[in-house]
Amino acid sequence: MTAGGLDRASTLPPPAPDAPRGPAREPLLRVLPGTADSASAARLMARQLLGDTDPVAETVMLLLSELVANAIAHSRSGAPGGTVTVALCPVSAAVLVQVRDDGGPSEPSLAKIGSDAAEHGYGLLLVDALADSWGTIAGPDCRVTWCRVSRPFRVAEEP
Repeated sequence: MTAGGLDRASTLPPPAPDAPRGPAREPLLRVLPGTADSASAARLMARQLLGDTDPVAETVMLLLSELVANAIAHSRSGAPGGTVTVALCPVSAAVLVQVRDDGGPSEPSLAKIGSDAAEHGYGLLLVDALADSWGTIAGPDCRVTWCRVSRPFRVAEEP
């Protein structure tokens, strides 16, 4: 992707406040700088896309924030000029969260509970516990870590 493409994608306007909100919306794709404040920006994007009444909004915001923070901390995305690309794909049954980073020396893995890193390393444990499924797809210069969060099944009430 060219620098011009990154600039254009990262400055797309957020959804209008009066835009229709529902369980299924158009996918959202944003390129964010590889800085710590991008986790917060990603949470805000998820909130704007899903709205306050979506039953999985809080979970999606938490997991997205963890994936973005991990991408910045554990890949070349955290280096000067690095970026992360966030994709949110809401459909009626679930929300697919994807975070693309600039690759790194190791693959994401679950931390062992009780390890020496008492304050760090629990992000993927949250993803593993709260998402229906998650995984990583790695290429030579990038990696995509994704998770799927299902919406609760609602039984129609009889009249």
